Amino acid sequence: MKRFYNYFLSLFLLMAVGISGAMAQAYREGNLLETVEAVTSQDILLNGTGNMGGGQYLCGQGYSSTVTKDCRYRLEQVSGQVDGLNLYVLKQVSTGLYVKDYTLQTTDDEQTSQYDTSDYPFGGYGIAVTADKAEAMQFTVSLAVENGTDPRSKTTQGQAQDLSQPSFVLATKQPSANGSIQFLGHYYKPFYAVYEDTNAWQIHAVDEPQGKEKLQAYMDAYFANNTDPAVTYLAGTYPGACPAELVEAAHAAYTEANAALNADEFTLTDEQVNDLCNRIESSIEKLKTSTNPMVDGVYFIHDSRGMFNAGNTMFLYGDKGNGQDYISANGNYTKPAKLDADAVKYLWRVKLVNGDSATVQNVLTGLYFTHKIAVANHYGLSQSENIVMLRKGAETGDKFNLSSFYIKNTKNTERACTNPAGWLINWNYDNDPGNQFVFESVTEDELNAVLEEAKQDVRNEKLATLYGDAVFALNKGISYAPAAGYVLDNDFSAEGALVRHTGDEDNTPWYCNKKETNEVNTYEALTGEGWDGTTYFHSSWSGGAFEPSISKNHYLVAELEHDAASDILVKVAKRATGNDFPTQFAVYGANKFDKENPNATEWKFQGLADINYTDSVAVTYTDVNEEGAKAEGQTKTIPDAVGVAAMHLDGSYAYIKLAATKTLFNASNPQTNRGYFAIAKLNIWEAAEPVVKSYTPELQDVQNTNEAVITELQTQIEAAGKQVADSSATDAQIASLQAALDAFNNNYPDPSRVTTALAEASSVYNAASSKNLIGDKLAQYPTKVAEKLANVITKYQSFNSVKLADINAAVNEINAAVAEFKASIKLPEAGKFYTLRSAAKKFENKAGNDSKGVTYRAIIYSESNNATTEVTGSFTPVRFYRMDGSSAIKDSASFADADFTKLQDTINISDDARLVWKAEASANGQITFRNLATGMYLTGANGKIYQSVEATPINVEGIAPETFRFNAGKDENGVTQYMNAKAAFNTIVTWNDTADVNSNFFIEEVAKDKIANQSFYLANVKEGQFYAGTFAVDIAAGDGYITPYKVIGVNGDKLVLGAYDDVVEAGTPFIYSVDMVITTASGVPTTLGFTQVVTANDLTEGNYTYETKNVNGLQGVLTEAVTIPAGKAYINNSGAVAVAPEAGAAIAANGAYFYGDASTTAEKGDESLELGKMVGNALTGIDATKVIVLPAKVDVYSIDGKLLRHGVKSSNAAKNLPAGVYVIGGQKVLVK
Repeated sequence: MKRFYNYFLSLFLLMAVGISGAMAQAYREGNLLETVEAVTSQDILLNGTGNMGGGQYLCGQGYSSTVTKDCRYRLEQVSGQVDGLNLYVLKQVSTGLYVKDYTLQTTDDEQTSQYDTSDYPFGGYGIAVTADKAEAMQFTVSLAVENGTDPRSKTTQGQAQDLSQPSFVLATKQPSANGSIQFLGHYYKPFYAVYEDTNAWQIHAVDEPQGKEKLQAYMDAYFANNTDPAVTYLAGTYPGACPAELVEAAHAAYTEANAALNADEFTLTDEQVNDLCNRIESSIEKLKTSTNPMVDGVYFIHDSRGMFNAGNTMFLYGDKGNGQDYISANGNYTKPAKLDADAVKYLWRVKLVNGDSATVQNVLTGLYFTHKIAVANHYGLSQSENIVMLRKGAETGDKFNLSSFYIKNTKNTERACTNPAGWLINWNYDNDPGNQFVFESVTEDELNAVLEEAKQDVRNEKLATLYGDAVFALNKGISYAPAAGYVLDNDFSAEGALVRHTGDEDNTPWYCNKKETNEVNTYEALTGEGWDGTTYFHSSWSGGAFEPSISKNHYLVAELEHDAASDILVKVAKRATGNDFPTQFAVYGANKFDKENPNATEWKFQGLADINYTDSVAVTYTDVNEEGAKAEGQTKTIPDAVGVAAMHLDGSYAYIKLAATKTLFNASNPQTNRGYFAIAKLNIWEAAEPVVKSYTPELQDVQNTNEAVITELQTQIEAAGKQVADSSATDAQIASLQAALDAFNNNYPDPSRVTTALAEASSVYNAASSKNLIGDKLAQYPTKVAEKLANVITKYQSFNSVKLADINAAVNEINAAVAEFKASIKLPEAGKFYTLRSAAKKFENKAGNDSKGVTYRAIIYSESNNATTEVTGSFTPVRFYRMDGSSAIKDSASFADADFTKLQDTINISDDARLVWKAEASANGQITFRNLATGMYLTGANGKIYQSVEATPINVEGIAPETFRFNAGKDENGVTQYMNAKAAFNTIVTWNDTADVNSNFFIEEVAKDKIANQSFYLANVKEGQFYAGTFAVDIAAGDGYITPYKVIGVNGDKLVLGAYDDVVEAGTPFIYSVDMVITTASGVPTTLGFTQVVTANDLTEGNYTYETKNVNGLQGVLTEAVTIPAGKAYINNSGAVAVAPEAGAAIAANGAYFYGDASTTAEKGDESLELGKMVGNALTGIDATKVIVLPAKVDVYSIDGKLLRHGVKSSNAAKNLPAGVYVIGGQKVLVK
């Protein structure tokens, strides 16, 4: 692969890793060494320079920004020389591990050549380590020479390497596969590479302080910020905590060291210092390895903010809002000394699944923790089990709670992290106490004692909310108005006002649940005299906008001069700005109210009161300008400033609550979703005449057509009200009230349903019309169907009925017309063959990914039979080939000067069936595409594009005539994704931006006689090399550019193969040699390229097999990649038979491996593969987990390192050599 440097990313990584760089350590950087003799004769520190890894010390397989004992290395000399230079192995002193040997697989093909290990193939690292010195990489060590001529010492400034001071190059003894010198390099992580701009290391001696300086260094190293280990290592029995005696030992060492360092005179001898330092190190190391493991149980889960004064400790709990269940964090919660019912919502049940994987279930809701965002800035809760990782983090920086766990996503690197605002989001920063979670255990007995009470509280809250919704629904069709003779005016000092004016804000009769505190406004303005435009009341805007409702609103409570009975009128005046005024109040009455405990009030709902503002009642505000802003001497008049609401009371009440269930920004910008309100004046009067109660036409329609649903809802509201009052809610009553409410709502006429359906229909029609998608071409909608939709839209533009039957009929007709229109899109014809091509005229120039130019007309193909759904941006079996000449297209806004007609296919569809797709079905906006070569179906589901062996239709949308977009469904966050041609890696991925032209594709018919109906290509193969394969179609043995073989058996040190002379049946594993590698249309010769396979059957007939076989120990792998266990044999990337190491070996789809039951044979066969030392044991079932494998071809060295033979067969390597010890393929061999 080619490297991709990002300077800014490197800076970020350096800052992130180096955050504790000022912290002193038990070891420190000594003198900069300047000679090879100096660096090879003592313990050393290797320091990378430049943009990549600069300023950091090599430490294991990574870096450290500070000097620790694990940063010490020694270059140990071994036998032999290369180019007159001694050879060394690099050993980490503290662990005894060596940097392990590895050969980069470089080739002449830039697309596939391995120039480095920046893909971190060694468990996420760029270098490997080993305890076996025989496996260690051997280096030459040379002073770096900028732009020198010797490849073993040459370095360059390319990545801003600091070459102003002496530095060294560690070049490997063995070059890369094509002979390039490879180095130990510094990147985001240390890596092997052939680059000269990341190969210079500054090497320092290791300095170890003594006495007081040493003790201080140990204190700084092991007790960050002089923090007592009793704080950072919590004692206890819960997961992550440590045994108390170990914490006490570390605390004692810490206390003793602090006392010695803070004494007036330092009196410890060097011996005492060394003893104390050893106790500090020993006690901390024991703590690090003695934390209690995670176990199944019930826990409080909280972050570590309080520990580091980074805010309050925040406890996770199950939350709900906007119809979603999600997770919030509460920094004001204190864990009770004795568990109570309120605590249960903060409890989580952990159940381990495998290793550090677990499910985390909220005890109260029964829902599971997920890393899927449910509402803004909150991870969601799921009905189904979801697995997360509870993983101990690595100690980093000065804010790490060593008793904590990360809660990680199993699919990526996301970590849950709290935010002081109560959020729970992804944040991966290692030094953030918000993502370091402590699990404090609760016993089952403690939980069971309060669980039922907590569940009852949930039922009570659920029923109370539902009760409010039901009362609201029943009353939304009832309206109240003043008597016919009432005349509205702007006189708020009229006799009989029920709310007094005190002039004392601290002794006001008003209360608001959400009064604005960031702006001067007063309660007393509501009843004050005059029309000063700068005085008003404002509910809280700083808390954010919201959609007001019966259950979520800002409200005012008015204490009345005397009890109100019967009917009341509420008069309201807008603020001088004319903005954010209430248009409906939910009215409640009560006879007791305590401002200190407002939620304890038992409010009686009276009804919904619309506020009627009339143009005839104007107000002239003083000392404000036309915008309503303060301006002395100026005035502003609002013609409809005053409104009135009426309500009938069912009893006598001392307090009235007015909840703003509807608000309006202003007439010219009628936003109804701001929620807060501002008013200049408000008061309440008893009505002189009874208010007029009326019913909306909608409610009258329900009464006329299905009065029973009204009666049932009234019955259930009455029953539920009793349970709400005495906190005895039952699941049965909740279900009954919900059913009655649903029945009422389903029968309640809602004309907005027609408006909504009409808006959707218009949007669909207008989008098609504006994109020229009405016509008879592919991706267009037929004119007749479009005209029908247009007529339906016109028909209902002036719809004004409030009858349920009329509304249902209108919605059904509109929706049916839209569905018919969408389904009528002209699609490719079923049964025919097509190519899928990118329609994107978009210039790309992704550095390091060979993607300069355009993807226009790039052709999509099925790379293999891999059916994995775990696809990524760089790994997916659905890919594309760019057109030959695409890189020559110049960047342009319009591409007016580009000649796209000159683009040619790099591979001909007449040669490679992977490029051709059959439309097996095509109707109703869906196409079922099957690849001709692999038989895999193109699948778009769950926001991903992948392949399947099952027929899976994919939804398509017209973008322009003959241009489509493929819909991949919604991802786990509910976002619709579309198939997208990712330029960076020539892969087919998904993207949610509908404006991205990389999601636009052509579907082009190809004639059956123009396609490859009996051949397909294999990519990235080498001429003369052996491979193991399994395919879904029958392979013709005598045709094509490969020779297929069956396994006959093992004969000594050879795997004997017999050539197929007829057909290799589908699903049958076989070994094949590549007889010829062919180039693409670019005409560039290459040793790594394509070869052609010929099938025995006509691919257009669609005969595929996905069941694999085992033939004489060779097991087929077809649709799912596998990792074979240690000891099983396979053919590696070099074409040699090898044995899987301890970590196993990955076998890709369309591969094969040896299952361990191959027979032995005396036959010689048609061909044979050399077996390395004892590798035959793995083929015949003998334990080979510790077998050393020799590749098919090896180099032979004398014991003193002189190269004697290069690239000879391993079976012939020792022939005719004089008696003695030789190094053959990296192994010592005795020749007698």
